[in-house]
Amino acid sequence: MLDKNKILAIFIYFNKKNIIERNEFKKLIYSSGFIIGKLLDINIRYPNKKYFFGLGKLKEIILIINKFYFKKILINLILKSTQEYNLKKIFKCSILNRTSIILNIFKKRANTNYGKLQVELAYLNYLSTRLVRRWRHLERQKGGIKYISGPGEKQIEIDRRIIKKKITSISNSIQKISGQKKQNIKFRNKYNVPIVSLVGYTNSGKSTLFNLLTNSDFNLKKGYFSTLDTYIRKINKFKFHSNVLLSDTIGFIRNLPDSIKSAFKSTLSEISYSQLILHIIDASNLYFMDYINIVNSILCDINIHNVPVIQVMNKIDKLKNFKIKIDINNINLPIRIWISAKYNLGIETIYNIINLYLFTNKIKMTICIPLKISILLRDIFYSKNIVLKEWSNNGKIYYYNILVTKIVFLSILKKYPVLKKYLK
Repeated sequence: MLDKNKILAIFIYFNKKNIIERNEFKKLIYSSGFIIGKLLDINIRYPNKKYFFGLGKLKEIILIINKFYFKKILINLILKSTQEYNLKKIFKCSILNRTSIILNIFKKRANTNYGKLQVELAYLNYLSTRLVRRWRHLERQKGGIKYISGPGEKQIEIDRRIIKKKITSISNSIQKISGQKKQNIKFRNKYNVPIVSLVGYTNSGKSTLFNLLTNSDFNLKKGYFSTLDTYIRKINKFKFHSNVLLSDTIGFIRNLPDSIKSAFKSTLSEISYSQLILHIIDASNLYFMDYINIVNSILCDINIHNVPVIQVMNKIDKLKNFKIKIDINNINLPIRIWISAKYNLGIETIYNIINLYLFTNKIKMTICIPLKISILLRDIFYSKNIVLKEWSNNGKIYYYNILVTKIVFLSILKKYPVLKKYLK
């Protein structure tokens, strides 16, 4: 009996095979619920403009499709819409590319209304660029208005307008929810409730650590993107003298399609309101340095530069001769800690690190700045929960009485060096 979930997976590489991307492609497929019936590794040096594959590879793929009765083909790249259309006609089966696979996983993982709206927006953004040649009926024309000369409106133009209208509607809904979330963040900042965010490559163990630190029991799904929506919970409060919130965010992945980035931009931007970022890394993965660079690149893309980052090397239980340890930088501050969230190893170290960065060695100072600089820095000060008092005598000069840890203040100075000359 034909298994509808069995698919032909085609991994495309150029000149040199990338083992990291190949393994990731396989995990994406399993996470989306498909079973790899056959995996083809194909080296493409010069893609064919019409079919992407050369004639020899086309014949080889057709033989495999007919032999195993495949109904779906998954390819790890994003083909041009014309190439995809031409291949569908030749192969006589549906084709899914990298974006389609990720969107398929997102659709399964989205639980909240906010998450579902973001997935739908990502799908519509992706669909809007691929209307040409997607369906044959798009070439037809609707008749013009009676007694008015000229051709009618093409179906593709109607579909574009409908999709554009839906995108606008969903974007407005997302913006409204994002506004509510920002209000919540401002409310927390007003009452000095710091936020610690977990970021990391997908499947690095963020959600396991989140459950452990917050005594939560979110159902963790196997595979990539087990967390799609942002969750915020209190960290075990007996560890600190005031409340601390922990935020679990969507997992990152290499070559995240632009349509998905733009849809989840509001979610990712919430990280910038954190007072501390814990970058969770799968220490057992041979290619973890590549994953670190990918996450750092995405953080840079969403303009997060002034939030302190601690690297948390997770899953040390999978390493030989593992041990809990802390790596220190040249100013005696931790930059990397080694733990196992699954077996509760080194978790006390995380509490100590959070306490050090958020509550220990705070300095009190008064900053006197002109209105122009105040406009630039006011939101930054309040987003960091460091303002004790703000006042102005004449509306031209503003005074800020702040209480801040050294590491946070250094991060602000790094981004806004103009502040140095206004310190008292």
